Amino acid sequence: MTKSKPDATKRPLSDVKTAALLTIVLIATTACSDEGQAADETETIAGETYEEFDTRRDALDGSRGTFAGQGCTQDCSGHEAGYAWAEEKGITDPDNCGGKSWSFIEGCKAYAEQASEEEE
Repeated sequence: MTKSKPDATKRPLSDVKTAALLTIVLIATTACSDEGQAADETETIAGETYEEFDTRRDALDGSRGTFAGQGCTQDCSGHEAGYAWAEEKGITDPDNCGGKSWSFIEGCKAYAEQASEEEE
């Protein structure tokens, strides 16, 4: 009797959860790979300069949500991830925020600015 390969669409739930977790880890690792390197607003990140990102975000006028006073371009998950990362790393200087997306960097800076105000 020969065994047939499992149907890819009917994977056990644990395989799906593992794949999702690995994807999240990969995204977070990629987003944080510029740790400690401040982003220069003239550089291109994720295909756009900060000015281009800011213009695109401002055109949405907060319709996709806001985070720490900044509008979001999708669902604020980038801001939330940057904030959580900075909190986990104890970042208190906004100049130590870098990343692979402008929203991640803004989230990091939001935490760092809040933390530095609390230190004063």
